[in-house]
Amino acid sequence: TGIDLEYEAAYDWVAFVPTKDGNEGALTKYFGRLSDPPPGEDRFKVRGIEARQRSTCGWVADLQRALLETLDEHRAPEPVLGALRTWLADLEAGRVDPDRLQLTNRVSKSLENYAQSTRNVAALERSRVQGLDVHPGQDVSYVVVDDSKSSRERVRLAHEPIDDYDAEFYRDRAIRAATAVLSPLGVREGGVREALAPTRDTDLTGWNEQ
Repeated sequence: TGIDLEYEAAYDWVAFVPTKDGNEGALTKYFGRLSDPPPGEDRFKVRGIEARQRSTCGWVADLQRALLETLDEHRAPEPVLGALRTWLADLEAGRVDPDRLQLTNRVSKSLENYAQSTRNVAALERSRVQGLDVHPGQDVSYVVVDDSKSSRERVRLAHEPIDDYDAEFYRDRAIRAATAVLSPLGVREGGVREALAPTRDTDLTGWNEQ
């Protein structure tokens, strides 16, 4: 091809996350276990999935990492789903420290220039009310406490006292992270949600159709 190639690493296994609307693996979204990681470095290499995204909260990143560990150990969907259920049970019971649910996003423009009521806008509005200036290019950190609202009551800033959070919002984020881990095995988001439903009538072969 005339293109110089450089050796990166040897993998015990590697999985490419399928595109949302197809079965082809996205070359920018993958994860795998290194055969011989350098001393002190992570044995998993991840690209493009939630654990590598700057806007992902610590709890979701830790969850996805735990699911990767489970996948590496068992190489099957059901143990991964079992681990996901355990993490979600803690979330829904209010046992997750809100500090681990902080979202950090970079502000791209001033408050007046936003046309939609996004979570970032809610955080900027709270900042302004408190006399805090957040300029384009700076970060804003917050916890989502009621995503059904569009006002500044939608979020709480990281420095504010937080005694509750929107479990459903973070549940959706957790399911997306789990889907990235499971989709190379043929389990898409619909299959994950079905597996988490209180009652279901399905089997492993049925997940491939979701």
